[in-house]
Amino acid sequence: MDTCSINDLIFEKVCFSYGEKLNKKEIFNNFSYKIRKGKFTSIIGPSGSGKTSLLKLISGIITFKKGKITFENETLQKKLKDVSLVQQSSSLMPWLNVYQNIELGNTTKKNEKSKKIDKIITDVGLQEYTKFFPHQLSGGLLQRVAIARALLFKPKLLLLDEPFAALDNLSRENISTELISIIKEEAVTVIMVTHSIEEAALLSDEVLVTGLAPINVIRNFIPPKSKNSATWQKIGLRKSLENKSFYNYIKSIRDTSYQALKGN
Repeated sequence: MDTCSINDLIFEKVCFSYGEKLNKKEIFNNFSYKIRKGKFTSIIGPSGSGKTSLLKLISGIITFKKGKITFENETLQKKLKDVSLVQQSSSLMPWLNVYQNIELGNTTKKNEKSKKIDKIITDVGLQEYTKFFPHQLSGGLLQRVAIARALLFKPKLLLLDEPFAALDNLSRENISTELISIIKEEAVTVIMVTHSIEEAALLSDEVLVTGLAPINVIRNFIPPKSKNSATWQKIGLRKSLENKSFYNYIKSIRDTSYQALKGN
C-alpha cells in the first residue's frame, strides 16, 4: 500500500465473532489494516467473508470484542457522528415523501437545512420527485434518496454496502457512475462493498480482495493510469476495457478473487 497516515482508517488486531462456543462464527481474528483517508476504496470477496460486518463495525452497528479502530487519529467511538452507512436496502420511511426522507434526522437550523437539502436534491437529480413516496420510485431513485440523505450529514467517512445491487446492469453502470462522481466531489473517504469487479475497478482508487472468514486482505490493487490522464470512471467501462492495461487490471482482480473463493 502507498504511504499511510495516522489520519487513515486504521484497524489494529480487531477481533469479532457471531455466536458462542459450538455456534461461534469467527469474522475477525487480530485483523489489522489501514484504509487511506480521502480515497475511494472497494472491497471484493466471497459471500460470508465478513465484508458487510466490516462496514457495520465501522458504523457502530456492531461492536468488536478486542482491538482498536481509529480514524483521523481518534478512536472510532468519537468519530461515529462523521460516519454514514448506505445499505443495499434503501431503508426509507414509506409514509414520508422524498424530501421528508432526506431531511429525516437532520438537526440543522431550518433555513440552513432547507438550502442544504435543496442543493443535495439537485445534485443527485431528484428535483422532480420531492413529493413522491418510496413505493412510487424505481430502485435507482430509491438509492439516490438514500445517498442524498447520507451526504446531507456531510460525513467524513461514507460506507456503501452493495448500493447498486438491486439495479439491472445498464441502470447500475449509469447510476453508479453518476452518483459516485457526486460523492467524490464531497471529498469524503468512501468504502464500498461490491460483488462487481468491473464496478470496483472503474470507480475506485484502490480495490481490496478479501479471503474467506475470518476476513483478511489477500491483495490490494491500484488502478493503472490512463494515457490521457482522465479517470477510468470518466472514460466509461466499455472504452476502458479496450485499453490493455485496464483489461489486465480487471483480469488480475478477477484471478485473485477466484483464488479467494478456493480458499487460497
